[in-house]
Amino acid sequence: MLDFNQNYFELFGLPEQFEIDSAKLAAAFRELQAKYHPDRFMDADDKARRAALQATGYINEAHETLKSSRLRARYLLQLKGVDFDDEVDTTSDAAFLMHQMEMREALEDAVNAADPLARLDDVAQQISGEADALKDEFVDNLEAGKLEEAKEAVLKMKFFERLCQESRDLTEKLEDELF
Repeated sequence: MLDFNQNYFELFGLPEQFEIDSAKLAAAFRELQAKYHPDRFMDADDKARRAALQATGYINEAHETLKSSRLRARYLLQLKGVDFDDEVDTTSDAAFLMHQMEMREALEDAVNAADPLARLDDVAQQISGEADALKDEFVDNLEAGKLEEAKEAVLKMKFFERLCQESRDLTEKLEDELF
């Protein structure tokens, strides 16, 4: 049966690092899903069926974690003993928070631009570039052993996830209205 003591990287045969091979992750995920899918254990005893359900849950959670750059970064820090408290942990960087508000305003203002989709695309590219820079900052801090700074980068990544989602939602809404 599945070894629940291995970390998510070990589970998928990946090196324990931020950059991952997405194709290898997807292939390993499909292989593990096929091997442990509960349907394969329909004729087995209750213990084997429960174990298959647990394995599938673990595999799914591991896959979702490693697939997301923010969750992967967070998991890497957790492996190094850094704790996260979702009820309390957030960035207190005032300049960063102000910039987030400005980016949200830029998204909202894009709707009123002469070419709203083009303006929205420009803002989305800026958001994407800043998110990529934040990922680089995370990796640099992690590799330098600056775990608190790396944690701060992870906390900021959550804001960029929301901005990216808002950008996608707004783009879909505009496309629906325009076409």
